[in-house]
Amino acid sequence: MKLSIIIPLYNKEKYIERCLKCLYKQGLENDTFEIIIVDDGSTDASFSIVRNFAIQHSFSNIKLIKQDNQGPSAARNNGLTQAIGEYLYFFDADDLLANNALNILVRLCQKNGLDILEFDSKEIEEEKLFNFPDSVDYNQNDFNISIYNANSFITKYNFRNQAWRYLIKRNYLLESNITFLEDMRAYEDLIFTASVFLQSNKISKVNIDAHRYIKVANSIVTTKNPKKNLEFILGMVKAVEEIDLLIEKYSALSEKNQSVLQKLKAKQHVVVYALVVRAFKYRLEVNTLSTILNKLKTLNAYPVGIKSGNSGFKSVLNAVLLPFINNKASLLLGLQIIRKF
Repeated sequence: MKLSIIIPLYNKEKYIERCLKCLYKQGLENDTFEIIIVDDGSTDASFSIVRNFAIQHSFSNIKLIKQDNQGPSAARNNGLTQAIGEYLYFFDADDLLANNALNILVRLCQKNGLDILEFDSKEIEEEKLFNFPDSVDYNQNDFNISIYNANSFITKYNFRNQAWRYLIKRNYLLESNITFLEDMRAYEDLIFTASVFLQSNKISKVNIDAHRYIKVANSIVTTKNPKKNLEFILGMVKAVEEIDLLIEKYSALSEKNQSVLQKLKAKQHVVVYALVVRAFKYRLEVNTLSTILNKLKTLNAYPVGIKSGNSGFKSVLNAVLLPFINNKASLLLGLQIIRKF
């Protein structure tokens, strides 16, 4: 079997059938791929929709698994244990793929014996989806790819956080003993992809806009629920800690690359920057933020470094926001003031 598509599913009754339909427009014969859906304790009709879809269309390559709610990392890991495909794709239930994309990407992986293949994504708001092209934009030059090891790839391209940006060879993942961290509720993809990249010698990238990221309201990233936001922020703290462990592990290698270290540190600082912005946006408790900043300082992740590699910070934001963010007293006072309004 060429490909296993693993989808964590939690209360996505509005999107899951649309997701499934797009997977059967990928130019792959049904006996060459499988769809492993792990329902993570959904309380809506998601599970029934998948089951009825498989029955209605007589699709025998859909594996539907149900588990108690444990989070997307546990669901993905559960799906990984069931997968038999040569390559893996971790997909999200509310996103889409361009027609025939996976057929092209799998062929590239197999032809070049890749561990990891990165491809492009386009972001679209859900209400504008009907105006969005459903075909892949590529030309024959996209098939002339270069293969890199971790140091050369990350130095040249860095790497993206999201697991859905990559096809990954299953044997490589199993042999590397890499799984998603199940005690994380934010940025778990970042730690997973960083771990995957740092151990590979066969990585490539193609400029094919295969993936469509659909902006959906009321996700954990956009919710205003105070409890969920605190959970997300604590997940960000956990991500900073895990990046620190990766930096420590990579620093001990004899073939380490200074550029890679800088980019890992930059990733860490980006998470801290986003954490502070989120704390203000959703008015985190002042004492909670103070405690978090103290912890981040012990990891050398706060104050945020302005020149920490390719951080992605825009120069204007650097000039205006970073001095404020990096002054703890001013930062906490500012948070205290906005919490009164």
